[in-house]
Amino acid sequence: MMWGLARFAGLGILFALAGCVTTENSLSQNDIASMKLTGVTVSFAPDAGIQWEDGIRAYATAQAIPDHEIATATNTPEGKAHVRNMLAPRIKAGVEQAMAGQLNGSRPVRLEIVVKSFVIASAVQRILIGGGRGMVADANLVDARTGALIIAYPDVRAVVMVGNGIVGTAVQAAIDSASAQSPADKLIGVYGQNYRNWLVRRT
Repeated sequence: MMWGLARFAGLGILFALAGCVTTENSLSQNDIASMKLTGVTVSFAPDAGIQWEDGIRAYATAQAIPDHEIATATNTPEGKAHVRNMLAPRIKAGVEQAMAGQLNGSRPVRLEIVVKSFVIASAVQRILIGGGRGMVADANLVDARTGALIIAYPDVRAVVMVGNGIVGTAVQAAIDSASAQSPADKLIGVYGQNYRNWLVRRT
C-alpha cells in the first residue's frame, strides 16, 4: 500500500514538470473558425496510472469485495477496466462541456483524448504523505471524415491544489462537501478548459 502511495505522490512531480513545456498551436484563426467539433473520444494509455477512490469503491461494491481485499482486487485487469470504464464517460462529458460553443464552422473534427494519469489523492494519503489532484492526457484533434491528424497536443495537464495534513484535509473535505461538483468532475473541467484555451488562444 505504501509503495502505491509513494508512486502516486511521485505523479505529483510529473504534473508539475508537465506544465513546463507548452506545445505551440500552429493553427490559424481561420483554421479554427472553420472547424465544428462533432465528437470526443476517451481512451487510456496501457500504463495509465489511475487513482480514483470513487471508482475503486464502486467496483468493490459491485463485486462485494471486503475492505481488506480492495487494494489487491482493484489492481487486477478486471478492476482497472471497471474504473476506466466509469471514468471515461465523465471525462468525455466534462471536455464536451468545456468545448461547447467554441468550434462552430463546417469542417467536422473529433477530439481524441488518451489519458496517461488521473489522480485524486485520498484523504488518508493527504494526511500521511501529502498529495493532490491531477490529470495528464494527450489531446489529438483529427478530421472526423478521414481520421487524419490536424494537430496534436501531448501531455495536456490539469492540476487542482488541495489541502494536506490533518487540518488541510479537514478544510478540503468541507469545501468538497459544499460543492455541487465532485473532485473528479472539477479536475476534468480544468483539463477541458486548459485545452480549450490553448486551442482557441484564450488567455
